[in-house]
Amino acid sequence: MGLRPLEFADCLTDSPYFREKLHEHERELERTSKSIKCLIACGKELINAARNLSKAQKAFSTNLKDFKFETIGNQQTDDEVVIAKSLKEFGDCFLAIEEVFEKMLEKAKEMFLAPLERFRKENIGKAKEEKKQFEKQTAKFCASQERYLNLKSKTNDTTFQEADAALVLEGKHFYQASMKYVLLLQEVQEKKKFDFVEIILMFISNWLTVYHQGHEVAKEFKSNMSDLQLRLQKTRENFSSTREEAQLLMNKMLETRGSRGEFIVSPKSSIYTRQGYLYLMEKKALGTTWTKCYCQYLKSNKSFSMIPYNQAVGKLNVPETGTLTSCTRRASDSIEKRFCFDITISDKPGITLTFQALSEDDRHLWLDAMDGKEPTYQTPTKTSEDTYQLDDSGFQFITKCINALESRGLVDQGLYRLVGVNSKVNKLTTMGLDRRKADKLSLEDTGNWEVKTITSAIKHYLRSLPEPLMTFRLHEDFITAAKRESKRLRFHDIHKLVHKLPENNFKMLELLCEHLKKVADKSNINLMTVANLGVCFGPTLMRPEEETMAAIMDIKFCNIVVEILIHNNHDIFSTTPEDIDIVDEESDQAEPAASLEAAVAATVPSSTDKKERKPSVGISTAHGPSASPPVSATTSSHYGSLSTASTVSSTPKSGYFSVTPSLKYTNQAGLRPQQTSKIVMRHQGKGLGHLGQGGVASGGSAALLASHEPSHGSSTSGSSESLNSFKSPSTNPSPKLDATRRTAIMPAMYTSVPQTGLLPGNRIPNLEDIGTFGSFKRRNMPDYSTGGGGGIDDGIRGVGGLRSSMHSSMTSSIGVLPDVPSAMSKSMTEPRPRTVRTLYHCQAENESELSFNPNQFIHNVRPSQEACWLEGTLDGVTGLIPENYVEYVD
Repeated sequence: MGLRPLEFADCLTDSPYFREKLHEHERELERTSKSIKCLIACGKELINAARNLSKAQKAFSTNLKDFKFETIGNQQTDDEVVIAKSLKEFGDCFLAIEEVFEKMLEKAKEMFLAPLERFRKENIGKAKEEKKQFEKQTAKFCASQERYLNLKSKTNDTTFQEADAALVLEGKHFYQASMKYVLLLQEVQEKKKFDFVEIILMFISNWLTVYHQGHEVAKEFKSNMSDLQLRLQKTRENFSSTREEAQLLMNKMLETRGSRGEFIVSPKSSIYTRQGYLYLMEKKALGTTWTKCYCQYLKSNKSFSMIPYNQAVGKLNVPETGTLTSCTRRASDSIEKRFCFDITISDKPGITLTFQALSEDDRHLWLDAMDGKEPTYQTPTKTSEDTYQLDDSGFQFITKCINALESRGLVDQGLYRLVGVNSKVNKLTTMGLDRRKADKLSLEDTGNWEVKTITSAIKHYLRSLPEPLMTFRLHEDFITAAKRESKRLRFHDIHKLVHKLPENNFKMLELLCEHLKKVADKSNINLMTVANLGVCFGPTLMRPEEETMAAIMDIKFCNIVVEILIHNNHDIFSTTPEDIDIVDEESDQAEPAASLEAAVAATVPSSTDKKERKPSVGISTAHGPSASPPVSATTSSHYGSLSTASTVSSTPKSGYFSVTPSLKYTNQAGLRPQQTSKIVMRHQGKGLGHLGQGGVASGGSAALLASHEPSHGSSTSGSSESLNSFKSPSTNPSPKLDATRRTAIMPAMYTSVPQTGLLPGNRIPNLEDIGTFGSFKRRNMPDYSTGGGGGIDDGIRGVGGLRSSMHSSMTSSIGVLPDVPSAMSKSMTEPRPRTVRTLYHCQAENESELSFNPNQFIHNVRPSQEACWLEGTLDGVTGLIPENYVEYVD
């Protein structure tokens, strides 16, 4: 659990709970300081050890280079010459790496140790100094308060005035010191996220440069090493044959001459109505004492609690709680102290508790909260500022601004980041929303209306609405949706929440997100990526109802919501959310695959307009919300060897595509009228057998499978763009397998064939690699388009134009579709085991999988029952391996 945010409002109450939160932050800073000290110490040891390692490796490389080979005989063979030079080349490789290593060690102190120590002293040290100032002001304020309260009623007015002024001044200094300390604590906690981590990042980056240099050297030397390996193998074989000859000769010598010698073979906010400090009068044997208590009163059930607490001591005692029965103002002539009142509680019958408030106003507020005899003093309410309305004028104004931006401003750098002049922005907004002047307003005048003026006017109008577009009512729901761990669930929840918005809010949000998508599409020119736009519009579209530090901490989740809306604006606004039941993946795996006939019978299209925003039931799919590219909902055969599917073809409006967890949708309905049916062949199993006689291969009637257009789950992250979109292969070279690896990897794209049947000659198109996370390895796809009869669709282009389609471990074996008996016999034929080389690191997540590192060889590899997974043996252990993590070497 993270640290609780420190609110400035709590500084004014200075409650024990506020002090406890302060102590939590202080303890966290102390732990951070100790950890940084340990990190610096370990870093010094690491650098010293690295220097020793560098020296040792230099000595080792020097000895390799100086090593001399002396061969028997006057002439060396070509193999012997290469082998003799190999040690010098090994030494050169070590020296090339050591040069980079040495440069890194020279900069380690100024780039790692010194910045860490500076961060600790400048940030954490400053917080400790501010803490001392805060404690000093606390002591002075409490002492001044007690002196003020100890003044007798008969003291002259001048003394009272001086005491009032001194108390106000000390209070001001105390609250100022308290708020500065709170602000500094929060700043230090936030700075850890970038200043501290940035130092570590630079050090690790420099350290990894050494390993990268080693990788480059190894890559350059790879051909030489391969050649040397062949020569060594040849030399070894020559040695074996030579040794046999030597053995024969030795034995012959021993037999003839006797023993001549030996042959050696080298071998990981408040719920209370009123709360604050009061002084409790306690009568003791030697007199009366006043104990400082923090009191809380809840009017709904008349619950009163008090905790004896003094800020200077800081010890939190057990609170005393009771039910209030009466509250009476204490007459001034009946007690020496001022601002006193009496209460009685049901838990202590017959006992009257006398409290002294901190001031006369404070006493009034306590009496008012407890229904005492004092009159009620209400705080005057603030008049709300003039706001705009979400009406036709607003829609016309925003539409006009967006049209002007899209005609001349999409390529301006810093669009929506640069702020216009306030006077011009107010003038533009006033004119645009005035029905009499709106028609005369022309935003094409670049002299009067700059791009930054128009963008600022859009944001100003949205900020000035009575409530944000996402509404206060759904604010917490959107935040909760952005915090979901699963990317698919984030998209699904936000999709449903958007369709709960009022009609005008929904339309305005759709208009804005469609425009922002166009802005993001030109981010290579205007530098406004989806993440940057999320930062600009997150606080505007999801303005909190109350400004608190907790709300400020949640801004990053607001930005994530906006990023998802921009990335998936077509899917979210053009389709109705599906009423689905998300079944756990483990139970989903246990369900047997439905037969083709049952799937065909269960798939029934309906006509639901894509712009209809009423709740509807979504068709059974494993791909999530709908999307515009042609994607297929598949139904596998009972044996899992061949799957048929129907696909929807429509004009894509968004290039954003996501491969998401396999979530089970339990109901089927809600197709769009413009959808058309096609047949898609997807190879999942080990062969092509078990194709039913009434299946797809037989032709017409079974080919007319109704389908829908599945949508795509949204990928989202902390406040970065990577949470919402796939990275291109160049930015993520190693494919990442998450929880989706427990089931068959979902197909991101499919290859479709004409509706009337298969390709001429019953040929099945060869399928490419599935578009998994960051996968850049593709296999060649044979061209079947020359066979006539419609050809093969190109599939779907994902992010960065990457073409991808389903591929299985037996892709190379797919050719001409055989008849049923031959297909069955082929499916029962076990393919020969093969050997693969691993491309990336993989950590197993359950007992059925294998863990491995790059460049390891896995033997006895064969297709598994799960699509896109293989089965192999590594170091005597047999398990599953992801197909796109390996390549065949035999």
